[in-house]
Amino acid sequence: MKPALLALALAVAGLVGCATPAAVPAPAPVLRALPPLTQFGLEGRLQVRDGERSAAVGIDWQHGPARDEWLFTGPLGQGLARIEADAGGARMLLSDGSRSEAASASELAESLLGVSAPFDALPRWVTARPAATAQVRSLDPLGRPLQLVDQGWIIDYLEYAGEAPDSPPRKIDVQRGDTRLRLIVDSWNP
Repeated sequence: MKPALLALALAVAGLVGCATPAAVPAPAPVLRALPPLTQFGLEGRLQVRDGERSAAVGIDWQHGPARDEWLFTGPLGQGLARIEADAGGARMLLSDGSRSEAASASELAESLLGVSAPFDALPRWVTARPAATAQVRSLDPLGRPLQLVDQGWIIDYLEYAGEAPDSPPRKIDVQRGDTRLRLIVDSWNP
């Protein structure tokens, strides 16, 4: 082989050896299909804003297959309201002893608070298990939802309780129009 040809072959081989390989894109995360939680308990804090009105309360929620119970507390832990909902309807007992009833927790909240919230979707939202009809807009690298849209509500998962793929959310923002809810879960009891 001629020296000029050998030098050219070595130079090309050297350049090929130094070339950066083409970047292979990481596979896009896939939504992890988790079974629905038919029973759980959580304790945390809930902030609600609706236009100019806002409130912050403690929350203790016990969710079961046929019954939900929410206890809302003030800053010093005193009970403000208890809502119970089952197939027979929804009942709310306020700290002053007054009671209200409706066919569902959604109807009760709308009639008393003026906020229409889909209570039937809340168990899926707080456990990051979107309905098949929800639009999942983004996922984290573990396949957990970061943002989804369901029934016109935007749900942002700002923080999870751990690094495992099945870790429940710790901080959630839910909004539609002027209504915004932020739930910070201090403890889960799945």
